[in-house]
Amino acid sequence: MRNILEYFSSPGSSKYLKILVIVALVLFVAAILVFWFGGSSFSERGVEFKIEGPQQALSGDEATYKITYSNTTRTEIKDIKFRFFYPDHAIVIKEDGSYSEETSETFELDSVGARQSGEKEFKAFLVGEKGSILYAKADMTYKAGTLSSRFEKKPISAATTIIGMPVPVTLSVPPIAVSGQEITYTLDYRNESQGDIADLRFKLAYPEGFAPKRFSPQPTTGDATWDIKLLKKGSGARITVTGTISGNERDSKTVSMMLQRKINGDYINYERAEASTIISSPLFDVKISVNGERDYTASPGDILAYSIQYRNSSSYTFSGLSLLVKLEGEMYDLNSLDPTGGFYDSATQTIIWNAGSVPNFSNLGPSATGKVDFRIRLKSSFSGGLGSKNFFVKTTASLVTSDIPTGLDGEEISTQDSLITKISTQPNVIQTMYYNDPAFGSFGPMPLNVGSETIFTVHWRLINPGNAVNNAIVKATLPTGVAWKNIVSSVTGQSQPAYDRNKGQVIWNIGQLPSGSGTSSIYEVSFQVSITPSSTQRGSAPTLVKNGTFAGTDSFTQQSVLLNLDNLTTSDTIDRSADGTVE
Repeated sequence: MRNILEYFSSPGSSKYLKILVIVALVLFVAAILVFWFGGSSFSERGVEFKIEGPQQALSGDEATYKITYSNTTRTEIKDIKFRFFYPDHAIVIKEDGSYSEETSETFELDSVGARQSGEKEFKAFLVGEKGSILYAKADMTYKAGTLSSRFEKKPISAATTIIGMPVPVTLSVPPIAVSGQEITYTLDYRNESQGDIADLRFKLAYPEGFAPKRFSPQPTTGDATWDIKLLKKGSGARITVTGTISGNERDSKTVSMMLQRKINGDYINYERAEASTIISSPLFDVKISVNGERDYTASPGDILAYSIQYRNSSSYTFSGLSLLVKLEGEMYDLNSLDPTGGFYDSATQTIIWNAGSVPNFSNLGPSATGKVDFRIRLKSSFSGGLGSKNFFVKTTASLVTSDIPTGLDGEEISTQDSLITKISTQPNVIQTMYYNDPAFGSFGPMPLNVGSETIFTVHWRLINPGNAVNNAIVKATLPTGVAWKNIVSSVTGQSQPAYDRNKGQVIWNIGQLPSGSGTSSIYEVSFQVSITPSSTQRGSAPTLVKNGTFAGTDSFTQQSVLLNLDNLTTSDTIDRSADGTVE
């Protein structure tokens, strides 16, 4: 160490010192350059994008949103994808001037070079209520240089507050109503813009369960559209719709209004409003039953005993009540109707009870209950033409009053219940037998002789005027001593009967028996059996087919169908019934 110090302190050492200092400076500068320029040339922070839009707007204003993007790095970015999400309910203005209700739009760029930037504009009409905040959103993904991974920018948004309406609209609805109550929707509007507005259109969307009855003024189209040709500055008007609302307790029934304006020949959304009514407990209710049940399945010819129970569920007293029961369905035999004190209006097929026939209806107090009854028979066969499907009858009961107690709104209070009674299928199996069958001829003695074989031909024909029957099957047993001849016939395309030797049964597996079978189409099979009588059967008519059944499931009512067939003996032939005894 001392030698080194002595060297630099010796004469001429300053020249070497200067050289070393210069070398150190060069190395230092090189290190900085390597650090600054020799490392990675890409950073995600160097890719930026933002969205700009109006902070405030009137409903119906045209808004322009601008997305700007920039690449401040020294690396090219590529395969760039942007997604822009319009504010809720906005009407999009396309580049060609047309309109759309798309909720989003995507645009892509092949690349953005180092230190380059760009922008993209989106236009839409804003729709909202005063004070609402509408958000436009966007996101961006891209690749950088030779890197294989895909980069994602954090989604951004721009908020716009609706500060006013050119045509303020107030949509008023009752906050609470009972099912069956008559309510009124009220729509007030006024032009508070700086000039007249032409070609406006109000459109209402009613909730499920609302049935409009009266309008002021009458709609221009249908029952929910009003066109306003010119709304002068400062002028306004009112639209009212009255109808009945029905639903389950605690249901929220929302009605919405859309004010549209005609621009370039198209109506576009301008303003929007909505309001809700909550269904509360009914003031009174009514319930129908038939033959003591709600789910009774009837058959043609049945007598239906209906009972309509009513109850005042409120703390109010009602007067002037009427109960109306409407009968719907071709299978009702209206000539058999016994209205039990009610008046039957044949023009509307409605039975009516009022205070004149039911004293309770003049003054129905809180928690009061009661019932009315009537009876009617179903027709003995299906009407409406053979082949009709899904037969049923429907009864609708409405309990109504226009005498509204103090403290309740509306012009009428009513409640309703409906009951649909399904009518089950009544198929029929026609079972016949021939000795000398027209298609097969005859074989063997008739009358029968002991020890001699005689052949018979059995026919099964199905008639089904009602609902289709699924999994339909006909079965019958051949007694001991009766032989299966394995000669069968059926209509082309239909299944044929088969013989199960293990069970001794003839089985016709039909599958689905369509409605109208036996009339519009033939469902019939035939098969041959034989018997060689023994001496113990002399003087008798032996049984050839026994324990026959038809089974299936009614496709509409889902009820099981089961019919029992008569046994066939040798004396049950169509053509030789008098000769069936064994001699």
